[in-house]
Amino acid sequence: MPRRTDENSYDHTVDIVRDAIPRMSQLKIPITPGNYAVWYEYLSDVNQGLREEMDRLLARPQPITNAEMRGLYERYLEERSEKLQLAKTALGQVVAALMSQIDEADGSFSSFTTEMGEIARELTERSTVADLDAMIERAMRATHTALERGALIRRQVAELATEMHQVRSALARSHEQARTDALTRVYNRLAFEEELEDLAKTASQDTHAPCLIMVDVDHFKQVNDTYGHLAGDYVLRTVAHEIKDSVRGRDMVARYGGEEFAVLLRDTPRSGCLAVAENLRASIERSRITLPEALGAGRTVAVTVSLGGAWLREQEPLEAFVNRADRALYRSKQGGRNRVTWES
Repeated sequence: MPRRTDENSYDHTVDIVRDAIPRMSQLKIPITPGNYAVWYEYLSDVNQGLREEMDRLLARPQPITNAEMRGLYERYLEERSEKLQLAKTALGQVVAALMSQIDEADGSFSSFTTEMGEIARELTERSTVADLDAMIERAMRATHTALERGALIRRQVAELATEMHQVRSALARSHEQARTDALTRVYNRLAFEEELEDLAKTASQDTHAPCLIMVDVDHFKQVNDTYGHLAGDYVLRTVAHEIKDSVRGRDMVARYGGEEFAVLLRDTPRSGCLAVAENLRASIERSRITLPEALGAGRTVAVTVSLGGAWLREQEPLEAFVNRADRALYRSKQGGRNRVTWES
């Protein structure tokens, strides 16, 4: 599918701003900051889960309620940032507690050092047997207190280490959720763009040039119109699973937008890239997707995919790399679909 270039991205943003409020007013959606944020995200077409849920709401005869708008905001715009913020806050609390324990430990052992220093000084002075007995008692008491305090601090630090591990796991889960497409469970557009940024730094280390294959489900609108949007969602999940099974190792599958997926093959010979694309096309063409009972027992859906591929060129801007693969996909669709086209 054709992509917007940098030259007209500003105009596109202006168009969204101009379109958002009139459409919200037409639908009688209260113009609150949260509702506007949801509508802007929807018109930007960068959040596929939000896009699909909003499309379903707009397709029904009933108006969208403010509660539904709030739900969209919480699920797609607020939830991830809140999770990350909670994890960061928890980590800050753990670090602060750990630093407090270190300060306390330093104070405890400072007192112990002071006490032992005083005993050593007093030993240089003339002392009676009773004085020596008292100093031994003081030394034993100070040592015992320091050992007890040290054991307590060790336990507290161990507990904080466990908490820190839990916070780290929560942060990792939040990060992974932010990079995963909610519907298909493959990577999302954000994760794909992050991978491209990393590609620019590491591609020179690969023996073979990275390959990008764009995959588009043919006539997907007909699937939605014939079987319903829930069945369409099931078909997309199934296709995504099939694409994911076709790659290995460092390769990446991401939902690029709507019914389109991006497959990034790393350090794969050209013959391997050709084989992956053709095997994937043929496999999906042969498959028959059986819908679950809730969506129509016994009904099967046959779909095909069109693919376009390109290889990264040396010192090439990443946008040009994606555009060449996208243009190859466009030629596949122009040429009759259900085929693989490579960059010329």
